[in-house]
Amino acid sequence: MSVATKEQTGTLRALMIEDVEDDALLLVDYLQSSGFALEWRRVDSEDALRNAMLESWDIVFSDFSMPKFNGKRALQVVREIDPDLPLIFVSGTIGEDVAVEAMKAGAQNYVMKGSLKRLPSAVTREIHDAALRREQREAEVTLRKLSMAVNQAASSVFITDPEGCIEYVNLAFERLTGFTQAEVLGRTPAILCSGQNDGAVYSELWRKIRGGEVFRGTLVNRRKDGSLFYEDKIIAPIKDGDGRITHFVSTGNDITQRVRADQDRSRLAAILEGTPDIVAILRPDGQVVYLNHAGRARFALAPDIELGRLSLHDLFPDQFSERLLDEIFPRVGETGSWSGEAVLMTSSGIRVPVSQVVLRHLDEYGEVEYFSTVIRDISEQKRYEAELKYRATHDRLTNLPNRFMLSERLEQEIERIKFDGSQATVMFLDLDDFKRINDSLGHAAGDAVLQAVARRLRTCMRPSDIAASHGGDEFTVLMSEPAGFDDVMAMLHKLREVIERPVLYGMHEIFVTFCAGIALCPADGDNVTDLLRNADSALYRAKSSGAKQYSFYSSDMNARGDELLSLEADLRRALSNDEFHLEYQPQVDLTSGSIIGAEALIRWVHPAHGLISPVDFVPMLEKTGLIDTVGEWVMHQACEDCRAWHAAGFAQLRVSVNVSALQFNDVELLGKVRRAIEEEALPAELLELELTENIVMRDPQGATEILQALHSMGVRIAVDDFGTGYSSMAYLKTFPIDVLKIDQTFMRGVEIGDSSDAAIVEASVLFARKLGLEVVAEGVETRAQLDFLRDCGCHLAQGFFMSRPLPQAKLLALLRTHPSW
Repeated sequence: MSVATKEQTGTLRALMIEDVEDDALLLVDYLQSSGFALEWRRVDSEDALRNAMLESWDIVFSDFSMPKFNGKRALQVVREIDPDLPLIFVSGTIGEDVAVEAMKAGAQNYVMKGSLKRLPSAVTREIHDAALRREQREAEVTLRKLSMAVNQAASSVFITDPEGCIEYVNLAFERLTGFTQAEVLGRTPAILCSGQNDGAVYSELWRKIRGGEVFRGTLVNRRKDGSLFYEDKIIAPIKDGDGRITHFVSTGNDITQRVRADQDRSRLAAILEGTPDIVAILRPDGQVVYLNHAGRARFALAPDIELGRLSLHDLFPDQFSERLLDEIFPRVGETGSWSGEAVLMTSSGIRVPVSQVVLRHLDEYGEVEYFSTVIRDISEQKRYEAELKYRATHDRLTNLPNRFMLSERLEQEIERIKFDGSQATVMFLDLDDFKRINDSLGHAAGDAVLQAVARRLRTCMRPSDIAASHGGDEFTVLMSEPAGFDDVMAMLHKLREVIERPVLYGMHEIFVTFCAGIALCPADGDNVTDLLRNADSALYRAKSSGAKQYSFYSSDMNARGDELLSLEADLRRALSNDEFHLEYQPQVDLTSGSIIGAEALIRWVHPAHGLISPVDFVPMLEKTGLIDTVGEWVMHQACEDCRAWHAAGFAQLRVSVNVSALQFNDVELLGKVRRAIEEEALPAELLELELTENIVMRDPQGATEILQALHSMGVRIAVDDFGTGYSSMAYLKTFPIDVLKIDQTFMRGVEIGDSSDAAIVEASVLFARKLGLEVVAEGVETRAQLDFLRDCGCHLAQGFFMSRPLPQAKLLALLRTHPSW
């Protein structure tokens, strides 16, 4: 019951589990100032708690972390002794995850010591809910007892003479009243009189039976031991042949249980109608049998609506109704219960989060007769949890994620990098001479600058990146999957362009610059601590060089950056200077051993530095926009070389050419492909274009149109790096593709016995075969890998075990000497 209605005792009896007496006194003072009359006791150990639980309490308040005790154990002890006694955690240290765990373990609520404004309403609600739970449990116990009693009851019979003296009673009468036959013979039924019946009832009774009529009615009688019982009576006169009344026969049925059950049901019905939770009873087909007042109000139903005409679909959103009928009801039919969370739609279209319990109820044959459900609005709880989580993970001034959330995201990035072999970048930013702003214009101005910088940081982030506040005037940027040095420098340039614009504060223009320290993952650390420490070290080195400086953690990375910048200028002249050439890696048919094609790979031989790694210059091609021109050259050269293979007698060999994301999005792509095969006189089916899984999944519908156009030309399509992206099987089966290429990272896993990678390879081969596609495994470097692929049924393989990439001349020599590998 609520405190307002707790008139019987006049006080709220509260047990406090708290090691600091001052904290307990503060809580007592707050409750008393909120209108509670309080009787309380403080304990701080398990023994003291168990002794205190010998008394009766209305509610328990518990701290969570104590030197001699802890809240989790306290909750266990309280639930062990009294499962209905409400317990609220009042703590300054409990976190969100611990709070949720405590709620699941049976705590009714939790309130932070620093913010007690929710406490009074929580106390009132939980005491009320506890009373309802006890009443409901007691009602259920009583109903079960009464049901058993009704099932075993029998009619009692006694016979009197015309004056009402008892001449006979049966055994049921003895069991019912407690009197033996010897004790009642010769006495009148007045021995059962309880004084609870109106005198008019007896007058009517005698009037009828003496007049030869039958009396039917309910009487409240008293047993030998003084206890009362309700009896459904039929008293009939027995007449002789002359019509004179010779006896009266009384037949009675003990209906005490039924009367009290009705009273209990009335109380239970009042509880159900008064609860703010939605309570409904439904047939297995979804027809509504019962809906309480809260349910009617929630779904805006008229008071006189006929419930039998309603179904689940009239109350719940279609998606949830179908889930109840197709998933939850069948499960509850087997297990007996289900609980979970869902979302309801109000009559005004508002989405409301709820917790829901569904129970089954069986008929006499053990079949499900109906389901009952209790639905509770948890909007306030969800809002509070969301607010609590947000406050725990975001900086209050800037609303940016704080260092704790940054660490969590960085942990996730590190795990992803370990899986897919990519990289990430941590960038520490420190505003130059920020103290000058606070000293000259005040801390309000400094706060305004920090908030403006935070807003600008957000505009620079990609969906996969995160900008965080690292405390004071320091910020952190986590870049997910940067392509390389160029991406990092592009982000740094973008940050400078955005952040260094003047911040307007009143009549002042405040100019902001920053230094940056940069650490790369996994190169500069493969754990959160090392990465953050190394980024901070790089920031320190940058700040020591003056304002607006940046520094990579590795000194050789700075030198590497200068080297790449000079290479970019040389790259622009490489094509006109004939510094590019192609090498080809053979693709082998695993059934026949024949070389059936080759993948074209671009190489750059710098006049001064020699062979440059594609890892360094291919990202530059994309950044500078040269990828379209160089990519078109690659396509023409590959077609020309493939035609040379045919002239040498290898007419069935095909060539594979990689297409980047920028090339795929080029509106001239189809025209460039068509010109390459026409000008080089190459049959279209011998040209295969390789696209990564992520490229085609960025815009599946747009990709489908382009792929269909290429396919209509006769060009083959291969999906490269299969298994490393986020493809949808539903889309892949609709794309007009010919080949799936399994990424080499899975082959490395096969080599070291990684069962997950082996399973992925097997599943990919099976998936491709089901769709009628060829499968090419990349990165095959050992006999064991090759044998594994053959056992899986893989079609083709390429890798160093068969051949490294070869120049055109060496490939022709290999074909002439070893056309079958």
